[in-house]
Amino acid sequence: MTTSKSVRAIALVAAVSVVPIGIVLLLRVWKGVPIHMLTSDVTSAAGVPAYTGFLSQLGIFMWAGAAAVCFFAARLLSVLPDSREARRFCLASGLLTVVLAFDDLFLVHEEFFPSFGVPEEAVLAVYAGLVSFYLVRFRRLIAGTDYILLAMAFVFFAASVGLDLVNPAGINPYLVEDSAKFAGIVSWLAYFFCADTATLSRAQDMTPAASARGAQTAK
Repeated sequence: MTTSKSVRAIALVAAVSVVPIGIVLLLRVWKGVPIHMLTSDVTSAAGVPAYTGFLSQLGIFMWAGAAAVCFFAARLLSVLPDSREARRFCLASGLLTVVLAFDDLFLVHEEFFPSFGVPEEAVLAVYAGLVSFYLVRFRRLIAGTDYILLAMAFVFFAASVGLDLVNPAGINPYLVEDSAKFAGIVSWLAYFFCADTATLSRAQDMTPAASARGAQTAK
């Protein structure tokens, strides 16, 4: 029997499927972009070896994993009492991860916005503002997590961006810059896996049932 939850799930699947396909059709009609350039695998469309972009592609998996962890934790927290702030933290973390993943995947600050005349530095400044607001808004909750992993992620990201802007001589920019970014993504995923797991555990411990079990154990 179809329930209201099933209907919502079907509607969500339809929306997630239709919107990207609609964008493909829009770009085909508007810009004349060949369909296969928008739907095919990148290595196939470009005619390059399958291992091209290995580290970058692996990083996208890491971004997706981090976003999934955050959104899943937010969903679980939505059914627990007194967990509104933790849920907001997980949801905001997932959205921020999606923004950074899209930037990495589609070269948003490097090519997309500069093609419209927006300097790369301006886009990075917007990202810095978003991250700063996020850190200030959830500073108390972050302080209760293993934030050293998050700090590591930001250090690696800063190193990658700095190398991209400065491009110092004598080093391989692809190896050093992209390796720093990849290490940052791994640190990002590790942080949110640990932080969201701990947040869920604390929220569950605060439920009435858990409190009652704790009282009985104390007796």
